[in-house]
Amino acid sequence: MYDVIIIGAGVGGLSCAAKLAIKGKHILILEKIHHIGGTSHIFKRGEYVFPMGPLSFSFPNLVDKLIGEMGVKEDITFERNHFQLISPDLDIIYSQKWEDFKNSLKKNFKKEKERIDAFFEEFDKLVAAISKVHEWHPDFLIGKKKRIALEKLLLEHRTENDLIEKYDSISSKDILNNYFKDKNLIKLLGSQGTFEPVMNMVHLAFMWNVMSREGIWFPSCGIHGINQLLYESIIKNGGELKLNTPVKEILIENKKVVGVKTMNNQVYDSKWVVANADYKKVFLELINPNQVPQNHLEMVKNTAYTGSELCVYLGIDPKKVDLGRMRANHLFYRNKIEPSIPKDPEDFDNKEIEICLWSNKSESFAPKEKNSLVLRVNMPYSYFINWWLAEKKRKEGYYEFKKKIAQKLINTVEKILPGLEDAVEIMEIATPLTYSDWGQRYEGSVAGWSRDIKKIRLDTKLLTENPIKNLLLVGIYSVLEPFLGGYPVSMYTGSSAADLILEAEKN
Repeated sequence: MYDVIIIGAGVGGLSCAAKLAIKGKHILILEKIHHIGGTSHIFKRGEYVFPMGPLSFSFPNLVDKLIGEMGVKEDITFERNHFQLISPDLDIIYSQKWEDFKNSLKKNFKKEKERIDAFFEEFDKLVAAISKVHEWHPDFLIGKKKRIALEKLLLEHRTENDLIEKYDSISSKDILNNYFKDKNLIKLLGSQGTFEPVMNMVHLAFMWNVMSREGIWFPSCGIHGINQLLYESIIKNGGELKLNTPVKEILIENKKVVGVKTMNNQVYDSKWVVANADYKKVFLELINPNQVPQNHLEMVKNTAYTGSELCVYLGIDPKKVDLGRMRANHLFYRNKIEPSIPKDPEDFDNKEIEICLWSNKSESFAPKEKNSLVLRVNMPYSYFINWWLAEKKRKEGYYEFKKKIAQKLINTVEKILPGLEDAVEIMEIATPLTYSDWGQRYEGSVAGWSRDIKKIRLDTKLLTENPIKNLLLVGIYSVLEPFLGGYPVSMYTGSSAADLILEAEKN
């Protein structure tokens, strides 16, 4: 009998396990694939090292504090990364410190100067209100911390709470259209890019707090290095990990977790189960539907996720390509903006493309005198599903198909980085099927739940707790809105789940 079984060795699962192991709990992590870290991991092609998922993260001080509580003693430094947007009418670095960003907006949009001041006079109050929401708001806390927060809410945080309640159901598109006439400015403020705003105002405040006020950072040991340090803490403190051990079913009796069954029908008994896994997969595939309230199942089915993407990894000879337009490690580029959504998924001219100069983050990521790039662009899962035969098995012609599409993407990026095609020395390609099979993401989703205010949504901000007793969810899919950004919120939910278990076991 284990105290806690954790499904998935992503950062949420590792964080939860490390914190519990330090307290002497009998922990078992079951990981479906052959490595820890989930998509927050790396892979090698030749002498190049590439990221599977996140390229950087926000809230470095919180991450540093949390891993210290999880037994990590190493000193880690963090370097701030910056983000640039180039579209037909704009070239701006939008990750600057908050006041610098406002001044940059007024230089780029001179006709909107007064309205920019007026907008930020309103928006700054909301951003300030949500900036530390995880420390005081009951919607983002669980267990004893939530109960204390409920008692203090109206006494200590009435003003902030009133602002959050006011703006939570207000469309950012409506607010921005009321203030501004310039469509490029509306899209930049509403999406940090070239898209029409779709989220509510509170989510918009989270997004800008992460990007500009807190900033986006990269750790000296790499994101995968933090995962390794957490793993070492788990093992040092008596925790267990089984790789290549997929879970078939979460076992429930009388609405309470009693253990799990693996694909080879091995049963492990446990007082608690923590799932660092895709929320839809947990409730729609791993649990007997008779054990879950029907209304919860319907909400899970109907609440949309974010979409998937095509990711192209390139090792390049920098002497053959002009990288001069890149003024930041992360460049979002769109060659043209047409009003309708492209009907052709391969119309990359009319799509926003992320270009990351990955090798700038560490000398160890590329051979000497070489560079590496990561290109990412939205791509529908439906465009690739006909190539799927079974998990990690594809129809003949799939590799040629994805290579053809990757080449079209490179040709588009070459308009901003001349010479790129000839500079490529090595290439790897991830498609929505990669994220579905290797990342265990529903339809290859890459960024959690949908941000669209008009779509059906679950009505709880923090989804760690659920209708099944002693089953907890952690990771990016355990929050409706990633209020800290992806990696930190996964760690935060893992830590919170551990605290809840320790609190319950003490009582």
